[in-house]
Amino acid sequence: MRIALIHNARFPVRTYGGTERVVWWLAKGLHEAGHDVTLVGHPKSQNPYGPVVPYEERRIERTVRSVDIHHYFAPPAVLPEKPYVVTIGGNGQLGERFLPNTIFVSQDHARRHNSLCFVHNGLDPDEYTYHRKKSEYAIFLGKASWNVKNVKGAIKIARKARVPLKILGGKRWIFKRWRGVHWAGMVGGEKKAELIAGAKALLFPVIWHEPFGIAVTESLVSGTPVIARRLGSLPELIVPEVGTLCDSMRDFHTALSSVDHFSSVTCREWVLENFTYTQMAEKYIRYYERVLNGEKLNPTPPQATASPSVTFPIPE
Repeated sequence: MRIALIHNARFPVRTYGGTERVVWWLAKGLHEAGHDVTLVGHPKSQNPYGPVVPYEERRIERTVRSVDIHHYFAPPAVLPEKPYVVTIGGNGQLGERFLPNTIFVSQDHARRHNSLCFVHNGLDPDEYTYHRKKSEYAIFLGKASWNVKNVKGAIKIARKARVPLKILGGKRWIFKRWRGVHWAGMVGGEKKAELIAGAKALLFPVIWHEPFGIAVTESLVSGTPVIARRLGSLPELIVPEVGTLCDSMRDFHTALSSVDHFSSVTCREWVLENFTYTQMAEKYIRYYERVLNGEKLNPTPPQATASPSVTFPIPE
């Protein structure tokens, strides 16, 4: 099968990049499964799995002709004429409609858009470090400047539990006034992998319905358990053996205070069994085959049933 992965970004990703990493991992998985992969993105991108085609928003079907299916990672500007799928990684605006062949990134994400089509994001375990022995700090991993990720909540939880917190992502000025908090910056590569693997826990106190949460699987594959809010996709990613789902600040404090009982081996194995790039590629291939056989993935176009601006503050 000849597949074009379409995302307006530069590959490979050097530091932060959620969707960009997913596209890169999927390209690897498809290539290893024996398929031809064209990356449509920044012209200076590298693609060890096939050609690179510069992204031109309204000319994609003209510039990428010799493929069987186009896989977009954002809604295309022009309705595709050729076989396609679209992966949506974020929460749509209330009432926003999507194309029939849209795929979401978790079961909950799909349900909230009136769809049954989803593929969990998968990562490449070889890009991460595993440590059985943990240090005494916890981490926050994500866009700290994004309110729904709730870095202030993570700081509050860590300080109450008297656990040092390292912030991976965000701008330093936000955190200067917080004692017990170390800002690590927009780290990537080996430094990021070491910080994740050395942590005793990931704090993930989001205040919205998380579509997926790559930070969760990144932490678990590094042997680091996750303490997260019971919202969105997170019950799909976190089982009792690898972390704790919380409904209040008290739950978070209790969970962080007793996090040492989790097995780092179990955390890593959970991801290896469920959330790798090879498993992601296999699931997308099945959707590609359905589309190429003339099927509409969603008989009725998906539609967002709630506003992403609605948040759920954590009760005490």
